[in-house]
Amino acid sequence: MPVADSDMVVDNSHALQEGKTPNSAGNENILPASLGSPAADILKNFYHTKRVGNYLIGRKLGEGSFAKVREGLHALTGEKVAVKVIDKRKAKKDSYVTKNLRREGHIQQMIRHPNITQLLDILETENSYYLVMELCPGGNLMNRIYDKKRLDERETQKYIRQLVLAVEHLHRAGVVHRDLKIENLLLDEQDNIKLIDFGLSNCAGILGYSDPFSTQCGSPAYAAPELLSRKKYGPKVDVWSIGVNMYAMLTGTLPFTVEPFSLRALHQKMVDKEMNPLPPSLSTAAICLLKKLLEPDPNKRPNIHQVMADSWLQLANKNTGAPYLNRIHIEEINHTVLLHMTEKMSYKHSEVLSAVLTNRACHTLAVYFLLNKKMKRLSKEYRVSMSYITTFTYQILKKNKTDTHYTLFSKELQREKQKSEYFQTQWRKHVDKLTIPPKQTPVYLAVSKGPSKEKKHRTGEGLSRLKH
Repeated sequence: MPVADSDMVVDNSHALQEGKTPNSAGNENILPASLGSPAADILKNFYHTKRVGNYLIGRKLGEGSFAKVREGLHALTGEKVAVKVIDKRKAKKDSYVTKNLRREGHIQQMIRHPNITQLLDILETENSYYLVMELCPGGNLMNRIYDKKRLDERETQKYIRQLVLAVEHLHRAGVVHRDLKIENLLLDEQDNIKLIDFGLSNCAGILGYSDPFSTQCGSPAYAAPELLSRKKYGPKVDVWSIGVNMYAMLTGTLPFTVEPFSLRALHQKMVDKEMNPLPPSLSTAAICLLKKLLEPDPNKRPNIHQVMADSWLQLANKNTGAPYLNRIHIEEINHTVLLHMTEKMSYKHSEVLSAVLTNRACHTLAVYFLLNKKMKRLSKEYRVSMSYITTFTYQILKKNKTDTHYTLFSKELQREKQKSEYFQTQWRKHVDKLTIPPKQTPVYLAVSKGPSKEKKHRTGEGLSRLKH
């Protein structure tokens, strides 16, 4: 589709491009052509209404009060992304949103976790603020619950454990999400949880949690009692919200509902522990954890580290493992992608490493992340294809029962193996010659805390869908 318009872009990520635009100049392809650049028909056939920077902005995926989430296509790699478009004109009507417009992007650059969406790029025009993130093709968990009516205990166990791991990682970094709800849980290609929307998140101080919050925010049905009552509160409001999400997964409804809706009545029901009925098929361990999470007194409610140790969650995966590192290590860099970006796309070696190692949202990080993702996908498809071809050929030879063919086929496989080993040896020699700077120390971004007395509500579009 022809492009309607192309916005002039101010890149807030301060990329180290020195005025150079990445191009495809280079000596020879380091990667397959299908990986290095998108096919022309992919760009031509992608429905979009505008282009912003390297992104074609397409169909709407979701919408909030001040922002829309749209499907995007990265023009340099042909990979799809999710683009959160914040309307600055609408945001001006809310002083809280205006003041904290850029906080969401700052916080997400502090965080790196497999169960949290990766922020790739930040762009800004006169009227819009863009957050480019990885696309989760599995869709919204709300739709999964909607289709199944409710999730079984084993599936809920998996999703809640992943959510707990993500929140534990946030709290370890001093971040409180404050808007954990089913609508903010997406699913990736492997059916794993991806936490999104850090628009109401804030920093509570690294590990100490010494500064309590007082801003009333989030969706009332998921908000903890102390938050609704305008008392000082801390990270345990996220623990309560995990409990509401767990209840919603297991039942397809919300734990506390009032008709007609009243914030005062809802709060009273929470304080009185008047939880809606639970399915009789639930295990004792699941019910026990739910009651712990939905404890109205924050002093009695467990913190996220205590939740992780719960027996019901340990059943989902007995190998807890070490805490996830918040920054990628130099050894984890995909050197094939790095070499392609430097030799084929004219990026500086230090520029790519700087963006990736510090998790700095910019077009350099976006290109690296999307090429790396594309390479993994194509590699997997290739392995499946070769496995099928090898099996198919072997079956034919087996059917013919020709010893000569068996011998020839075995020799051919051996030659391919030797070629692969030779290539890997040469590649390692080449990588050893690259100049790689030492591991960089993460820079913690200073993020302002929200106003202490300002009220901010989000009712949650999906609440009514879960009531019935």
